[in-house]
Amino acid sequence: MMAACLFSDCIRVYETAVMTTNTLSRKLAPVLLGIHIVALPLYPHMPLPVLSLTAVFTVWTWLIINGRVPQPGRLLMFLLTATVVAVLMQSFGTILGQMPGSAMLLLLAFLKLFEMKSTRDIAIVIFMGFFLVASKFFFSQSVWIAVHVFIVVVYLTSLLIVFSDRLGTTGFNLRMHKSFRMIMQAVPLMLILFVLFPRMPGPLWGMPRDAQSATSGLSDEMSPGSINRLVGSGEVAFRVQFDTETPPHPQLYWRGLVLSNYDGRTWRLENAPAYARPLIVNSGDEEAAYSYTVMLEPHNQHWLYALESTTQYDSRLVITREMHLVAANRVTDVMSYNLRSDTGAQNLGLFEPERSKNLALPEGLNSKAVEFAENLFIESNRDSRAYINNVFRHFAANEFFYTLTPPVLGENAMDDFLFDTRRGFCEHYSSAFVYLMRAAGVPSRVVVGYQGGAMHPFDDYMIVRQSDAHAWAEVWLDDQGWVRIDPTAAVSPTRIENGIESAGLERDLLPAILISDNALFQRARFMLDSFHNSWNQWVVGFNKKRQQELLGLLGFDKVTTGNLVMWLVVLMTIAGGVIAWWVIHKDPVKQKDVIRLYFDRLCRKLDKAGIQHRSNEGASEFIARAARLLPAKRQELVRITDDYERLRYGSDDNEQHIKRYIRAVRRFRARV
Repeated sequence: MMAACLFSDCIRVYETAVMTTNTLSRKLAPVLLGIHIVALPLYPHMPLPVLSLTAVFTVWTWLIINGRVPQPGRLLMFLLTATVVAVLMQSFGTILGQMPGSAMLLLLAFLKLFEMKSTRDIAIVIFMGFFLVASKFFFSQSVWIAVHVFIVVVYLTSLLIVFSDRLGTTGFNLRMHKSFRMIMQAVPLMLILFVLFPRMPGPLWGMPRDAQSATSGLSDEMSPGSINRLVGSGEVAFRVQFDTETPPHPQLYWRGLVLSNYDGRTWRLENAPAYARPLIVNSGDEEAAYSYTVMLEPHNQHWLYALESTTQYDSRLVITREMHLVAANRVTDVMSYNLRSDTGAQNLGLFEPERSKNLALPEGLNSKAVEFAENLFIESNRDSRAYINNVFRHFAANEFFYTLTPPVLGENAMDDFLFDTRRGFCEHYSSAFVYLMRAAGVPSRVVVGYQGGAMHPFDDYMIVRQSDAHAWAEVWLDDQGWVRIDPTAAVSPTRIENGIESAGLERDLLPAILISDNALFQRARFMLDSFHNSWNQWVVGFNKKRQQELLGLLGFDKVTTGNLVMWLVVLMTIAGGVIAWWVIHKDPVKQKDVIRLYFDRLCRKLDKAGIQHRSNEGASEFIARAARLLPAKRQELVRITDDYERLRYGSDDNEQHIKRYIRAVRRFRARV
């Protein structure tokens, strides 16, 4: 609202004012800098053609500002606009969406700078900056983005102050101080709105289709290299707070997706009909049952992660036949959900179509692997358990290696891995294991998710990172149902027992956050994660449930939407009235411009010397009378008066002259 008033003031005073070259140079340079400050977090997400065009426009604008080249004419502006559209279409294939929209707004801001003729045009560019700064929350809602947005808003508001200052009497520090003060005056209103505005059960508006498109995490496909690429990331996938004891590390299998379809290269989803549900039989062992809350980072997918096997879940969630936990909407914000899992539960459902689906193999591939599986199954007396054990012995006895840098596999990927390279990561071992099971007639499938997690040493929750991404297998045993088998344990048991950092992998490829031995660094990262977790829960994830919890802590239980609206109106009215009263009734001298402020300061000094400023006296008459009464100060007073009249009523807005005037008033001492 305050920014809008400044904008209106700019329009009213300068609507038809055409700026001189010197004024243009002085006022447009901070605006150009402001655009780049606004767009700084967006640049890593922008494609090279957009960045190149941005660099060209920046240099061109700088040349215009300094009078080196003229402003483009209408025809050239039309061609430049067409170029912008062409670059966007070439880079994104559209001009709609999160990334194309942000890029277009950035480039159009530069085009607007090309045709600057009045302060009104500059104000429009500044307000485009306010819109552009909001687009950063499509990429991230972290506290660092919030801090950057706050700094940008203060800076952009200071630019509006520049164009509302008719005499140009405010320096950079004073403008920033005024801008910061204005923003802080709005903070109480913002907090009231944040806490009391009624929370809706769903999103208030739709996100662009490509929102969070760059978010890292597991996908719904798995091929060689798809998981080991995540291991180098120390980003948090989700956090878990247990209501009960924490499960032992080998039980920390966070189930994501089941991949049943294999084409010889890639494993993909092939789910049962949406109405089908799993047949879960609880173990009845209370020590195997865990209640917990998952705080999932945004990953722009529908599926969620849960400890195997989920027995109770929020009513807003759905569990599929394959035991995927699914949300109704894509997870584009931090999401919190409550679960209960039984690590000893059995999944006993297998329809005939499922059996066929989980035995299917691509035709004409991996003949050596198929022959090996058939022979080994016969050697195992066609017993599934014995066959599984023999496959494990084969992995353990034939120098298979667990590595983040496996060789590239050919068309017969299973043959290459099992008999030639024998080097791979979890996706290689789980894929090969499931292939061998199916070749022997044992229904099996790949499961992807996360394995492990580290308890926060100073807080009561577990951190699961992208580096904990993992793939394992499930096989069907007639008397047990679906049973989890992790072939990685055959080649790297420490990966399952202790975590990825203990798996004997190439340490230089693991995230520094896991392998650092610096105690100070480790302590700092955990403290930072605690802060991020609080930010996610109480700011980003401040939903209706959190709102009710906060109001409950304040002593207000079972607050209705009607109560919230009433309190919101009352508190906004009171807070707005208090802020308005404070702004209006604070020292009126400070509401005047700096030149007048220091003249009033001079008058107070003379008043202490017995020379009062009469109401019918102008500045010149008063100073002339004071000079007659203080002949020793005559030259000093005349110089101050000349500077005052020239700066306040003339066209002089030289920063050095303003500083000289302020310095002279400060040094003046009145003695009769």
